[in-house]
Amino acid sequence: MLIEKIAKLSDALEKHYLEVRHDLHAHPELSYKEFRTSQKVQDELRRMGIPFVLSPVKPGVIATIDSGKPGKLLLLRADMDALPIQETTDLPYASQCDGVMHACGHDVHTTNLLAVCDILNRTKDQWKGRVRAVFQPAEENGGGGREMIKAGLMEEKPDACMGMHVGVWTPGVFSIGEGYVSAYSDAEYITVHGKAVHSSKPEKGVDAVLIAASIVVALNTICSRNISPMAQSTLNVGTIHGGTAVNVVTDKVEIGAMLRNADPDSRENMFQKIEQISRGIAEGMGGSVDLRRHYGYSSVYNDPGVTHFAIETIRKNQEALYQGIGDVPEENILTGNQMQLGAEDFGFYSHEAPSCFIKVGTGGPSLNHTPTFQVEEKYIKLMTRTMALLAEEFLQ
Repeated sequence: MLIEKIAKLSDALEKHYLEVRHDLHAHPELSYKEFRTSQKVQDELRRMGIPFVLSPVKPGVIATIDSGKPGKLLLLRADMDALPIQETTDLPYASQCDGVMHACGHDVHTTNLLAVCDILNRTKDQWKGRVRAVFQPAEENGGGGREMIKAGLMEEKPDACMGMHVGVWTPGVFSIGEGYVSAYSDAEYITVHGKAVHSSKPEKGVDAVLIAASIVVALNTICSRNISPMAQSTLNVGTIHGGTAVNVVTDKVEIGAMLRNADPDSRENMFQKIEQISRGIAEGMGGSVDLRRHYGYSSVYNDPGVTHFAIETIRKNQEALYQGIGDVPEENILTGNQMQLGAEDFGFYSHEAPSCFIKVGTGGPSLNHTPTFQVEEKYIKLMTRTMALLAEEFLQ
């Protein structure tokens, strides 16, 4: 059986790729600075004999595994960047870079995709078509996926895209939601303009602080009164700056707000309501506003067809997938609505081609983006087996 061959290869390759993972973890790099990581990826691909090109969006790497037989094109993606966090674990391969840490598992994602490439390259007689393996910079800060797509990554549209992400929930449990599984993450910047005067003559001025305060209060009614409670949206006013002295009526205040929405309709509705409320309040109080939208990450949309295929493939092969790793959890695949309001730039891929983004529980003592984040390494092999199997079954 195909899964048995994949499992044996994953066992044989595990030691090498754990060493690769330890090296990457010890040398984390921030967004768009992953040059050492990229070089490590290139070295591994050369060792395997897999051709690759460097992305115009540096230091991304795009590898292609061609079976030599006509068929589908499947894109597999891993992110490479780390976070500006000081690691406080006692791991022997802990970060050697002061203030930088792989606190979200991207070292695991990169290692996993390299191992998957190795397996797919060794089993090219088992499948048809091509695999495009994308090692992407700047998921955490900079939208590397968006920039690679702008630079031509999707000029030849893949038949499907797949990605994986580690999580700290029950080890060995997959989260494979259908539909939207992450949020659109955007910002709105509002500059309130008034008229400055001495506080002894407030009637001569226009108080930008008072206008801004009224706007902030009103913005907090948008989710409760203008967006359906079923839409899974949040709006947070996170910054407000203005004023120079306590005895001056301020003429300028700057407000920054974060918007998170599950779908494009509520996203656009929220932007429009922010503008209507801000302009209405400011003009009614004698001032004015300038507004600037910042479109951030797109939501990840799991295509129902590709998602159903992934779920059924895992279920049919679950005993072999977990063999030598651990028992199959009682509820090993969480399906249905797995929407979370975090952001993930795999969303840009999912709006270009049918996609499935899979989260895998890898245990650990603390949450992602914390100084003590760790994974239970035996579950990396579960990720490798699963992604390799999904790729080969899809391409068959």
